[in-house]
Amino acid sequence: MANTNLFDQRRHAVMLTAAKRWKKQPPTTATTAVSPSQQARYDARRASLIRAGELQVQGRLPVFIERKIGPTLDWIAAPPTEAARAAGRPVARILVSADPKVEPQGFATGFMISPSVLLTNWHVFPDIASARGAGANFLHEAGDAGVARGITFEVDPDALFHSDEGLDFAVIAVKPTAPTGELLSSLNFLAINGSSSKILPGMPIMIIEYPDGDAKRYATTNNKLLELRDDGFLRYTTDTAEGSSGSPCFSDAWEVCALHHASIPRINGNDILKKNGSVWSPGDPDEDIDWIANEGIRISFLVKALSAITPANPTGRRLLDELLAGTIDPADDVANLTTTGAMEAAPKVDPTITPPEPQLLNGGDMSVTMNFTGPVTIYVGGGQPIPNAPTTAAPTPPVAEEKALRFDPNYDDREGYDPGFLGNGILVPLPSVSAARDGEMYKENGEILVLKYHHYSLATNADRRIQMWSAVNVDYDPAKRMVSGRDFFGRDRWIGDPRIPAKFQLADADVYGPAGQFDRGHIVRREDNAWGATPNEVEFANSDTFHWTNCTPQHAAFNRENAGGIYKGVLGIWGGFESHIQKDLQTGDTRACILAGPVLAADDTKEDFGTGPIQYPETFWKVVAVASQDAGGARSLRTYGFLLSQKDVIARFGVEFAPGEYARYQVPLATITEKTGVVFNAVLLNADTKGAAAAAAEEN
Repeated sequence: MANTNLFDQRRHAVMLTAAKRWKKQPPTTATTAVSPSQQARYDARRASLIRAGELQVQGRLPVFIERKIGPTLDWIAAPPTEAARAAGRPVARILVSADPKVEPQGFATGFMISPSVLLTNWHVFPDIASARGAGANFLHEAGDAGVARGITFEVDPDALFHSDEGLDFAVIAVKPTAPTGELLSSLNFLAINGSSSKILPGMPIMIIEYPDGDAKRYATTNNKLLELRDDGFLRYTTDTAEGSSGSPCFSDAWEVCALHHASIPRINGNDILKKNGSVWSPGDPDEDIDWIANEGIRISFLVKALSAITPANPTGRRLLDELLAGTIDPADDVANLTTTGAMEAAPKVDPTITPPEPQLLNGGDMSVTMNFTGPVTIYVGGGQPIPNAPTTAAPTPPVAEEKALRFDPNYDDREGYDPGFLGNGILVPLPSVSAARDGEMYKENGEILVLKYHHYSLATNADRRIQMWSAVNVDYDPAKRMVSGRDFFGRDRWIGDPRIPAKFQLADADVYGPAGQFDRGHIVRREDNAWGATPNEVEFANSDTFHWTNCTPQHAAFNRENAGGIYKGVLGIWGGFESHIQKDLQTGDTRACILAGPVLAADDTKEDFGTGPIQYPETFWKVVAVASQDAGGARSLRTYGFLLSQKDVIARFGVEFAPGEYARYQVPLATITEKTGVVFNAVLLNADTKGAAAAAAEEN
């Protein structure tokens, strides 16, 4: 049961931290201005949502998109009073006790973000013990007959609970039935997603809250967004009060864009000041404080942090999967819909009436181009629509929700990369990092942290927030690939690695979401890693490649062997090369060790996709190590190093091996070290088929 005295202490500590953050970095003209790229992304996203509303009215919006947008879809054109009412229904007053025999005592706010999960602040529920027995009281609001008592549900931290002090949030399951018999499902929930383009500085931001633990209030005036920060916070002027902790913050389209967590007081050192300039003390009224502004946590950052959670129990994993399945920006789905014309039959059409044949949509141009230094163009937004496309698609019936990838929750037992994997006494050691690049790496206790996964390991460049190198054991023995495919593995889902902070992992909100033509490019390929002695091992190995630590921004026409769409006919170099290696390992010795990573160059292109400047790599490297057999049957190590550039994705390549057409990209391992700072063991250098030893042998 929550202790409100401790809650007040935590709230004041969070408030003081927010004030110090303001004092150290107050808003400036530069940080509050809206850049042209921010405006363009916002406009493109809003256009997609407006188009979604039009399609819904026509009965042509695919059900999976409508499900993601939820009630927000109706709010865009709805009257403000009705919008506020609908938005407020899933917002709850947090009670000290859910016991119906106990007089309700409210002390904070929270809101449902899935059918079963509530979001509030860490300083409301810092741990499971503080949450047990607490209640979520919905619909405690003024009406024609006075203030309604509302419906109270008990929270269920044993089913799902996670709190994060740094971003000051907590997610907690709520029991499906109230002690008085009502169903939680009747209250709906507020959909959240990873888009960073829901709102811009200068726009209004609304809050629905339970100030002072009393009835619900709608703060919709004096409510300008001041600043979007790249540390996960935003600042605004909307009125709040004690008890508002954990409230949802909305854009003018009633999309949730932030979690309110603190009002910012004027301070002097560690002292909070009153309006008269004197020092405020605990116990003094909050209204005496000289408030400057309010601070909330950006939902895009919360979505990223949620993806890094690995609940310990099956119920928690199921509830989190259900939550995360709806966090992909529905505007992306709508943009893809208007680009490709892929349609799903709407659920609202009378089944006795033959629906009109769906048309391929010709939407407006919602793209913003951003160029590589080479010929590749990345379209930021939904991509280019296809004009005047013929109508060929027939309605597709709604499908059941797919299962999501299942991850091994025990990170301690992952064995990682095996240097002796090739057998025959051959070792393929892990790489290291040069002294010049060592300071960029993520470390623990002064040592570079090598993260172990099933069959592979990697190290992270903390400065660039993506991996520096990875090393994987690959085996294409059919006996070790007894299961495969989407039906078995489930829907793709990227998650953070909980062993390193989320701020060192690039995720959807940082780049992959807003940069519509960037793929989430695996460095360790899922097909290479999905092998094992049991179906369970194969499944967990496949899922392990979907950690953000293994992801890099790769243009679709570089990452995919056949990208299709506007890149039809272009053979992606990276994807084609990976398939080429796979084919070569289908017969004979099916094993290989593959070391790979991005070339993180100082002059890589930099772009702000909404959460701060991001440098994305333009070149990638790969080293293939195999045990080569001579005429006498003896095996020895052979290594092949390659540099593949995104600058040349429009070139077309055939596929043949050893290394065939890819010979043009083969370079000495020493060249890869020079460009990346990744250092290879002498064993690999001596086996380099393009290295000094090989060249000397050819001369002799």
